[in-house]
Amino acid sequence: MDISNFKIIEKTIKPYKIYNLYYFKKIKGFSLDSRTINRGEAYIALAGKHKDGHDFIDSAAKKGAAMVISARYVKTNPKIPQFIVEDSYQALRNIVLFLRKKYKKATVVGITGSLGKTTTKEMLSFILKPDKKVLKSKATENNILGVAKTFFSYNGHDLVICELGTNRKGEIKSLTELIQPDLGIITSIKPSHLEGLGSMEKIKEEKLSLFKQNRQTTAVLNAGDPFLSKAKLKNKTFWFGKNKKNNLYYRLLKRQGNKVYFKILNKYELVIPLRFENFIDNYLAAILTAGFLGVSYREIILRINSFKHFPPMRMEKKIVGNYFILNDAYNANPHSFRQALKVVKRFKMPKVVVAADMLELGAKSAYYHRNLASQIAKTGCQYCLTYGTCAKITNKQLKKINYRNAFHFSSHKKIAFFLKKKLKNRNYLIFLKGSRKMQLEKAVKYL
Repeated sequence: MDISNFKIIEKTIKPYKIYNLYYFKKIKGFSLDSRTINRGEAYIALAGKHKDGHDFIDSAAKKGAAMVISARYVKTNPKIPQFIVEDSYQALRNIVLFLRKKYKKATVVGITGSLGKTTTKEMLSFILKPDKKVLKSKATENNILGVAKTFFSYNGHDLVICELGTNRKGEIKSLTELIQPDLGIITSIKPSHLEGLGSMEKIKEEKLSLFKQNRQTTAVLNAGDPFLSKAKLKNKTFWFGKNKKNNLYYRLLKRQGNKVYFKILNKYELVIPLRFENFIDNYLAAILTAGFLGVSYREIILRINSFKHFPPMRMEKKIVGNYFILNDAYNANPHSFRQALKVVKRFKMPKVVVAADMLELGAKSAYYHRNLASQIAKTGCQYCLTYGTCAKITNKQLKKINYRNAFHFSSHKKIAFFLKKKLKNRNYLIFLKGSRKMQLEKAVKYL
């Protein structure tokens, strides 16, 4: 069955009107982006929050689009068929569902959790690539668009790894219905996206919906997470954590220099080329899953000990002049901030914490930002610089607890100017942490 065939496309997306059908020819694939569309592909126009794909139909046509799927007619090259549908997002879902059924021989893995989705995905892919043809979602593309792009790229792969994100109820369920995973991983349940999900219990329910669609989906869960450890599933479940009762267990051996050493199953020693032992959960999730998929533990350990491709802005080290930058500014929630500050505290050099807003915390936002102040003070940092509306609460609380060197800023440029003026090229550690929308890494560009 070929979705490039007219009858299959018509049955799949159910257009209520078709223009220029005379010029229809088999398509070579699908694209959501007029900038990167390849000649012969179908362009799917989607209306987003900030941009409307319908505004770029003509651009896609000029790039060689073979057809257009849209929610309204847009005048363009008269030789390009336009399939008009009630809802182009629903048409997209229907296409992905068709592709998932078409690629049923591939093993599909879905990864979700409040922390570590991307790192776990990268590790799992790294372990499996020598044995299997692996397709993974790019970067952090973890919504319906990311899932669609992943399946559009399928080309006889043995394994498809999809990262699944959520900030509102029902999103994981919706994505799970699309990818129909054979195996699912949940890395952790932490206070993130509280604004959209409401409570920790609801975050847990949202993540666990990864398994509610199909009892045949194998579950890989973090037994060290207090919320996940209480999960009761009817699915076949594999656990990882410290306890020896888990399918995969570990113990921390030592922290030495810029590395962390730990051992699994009292047999295999692993080394993390960073000071951040919280990556252990990602290692365990990837190792346990790879073992389930048929790779021997001995081979897994040989491979994972050479893994160095950590996603950017996750405790990323960088030297800028005399400054040692520790960039953990990809994202932030109260748990990840607390864990990162524990690592920062261990550095003996003088330190500056640059803290931006932790977003989407809903009614508890003020509480978490106030609570952050005492955690920052305990690191022994010489300065704390804050940026953002919510982080201003942290700044005020720092002053209340008599932390003298707390300063608040209205721009990335002003943060950098302050650092250059105050630190005067002395050997400082500058730690960056905040939610993705705060783009805190921009401050480094001005140093």
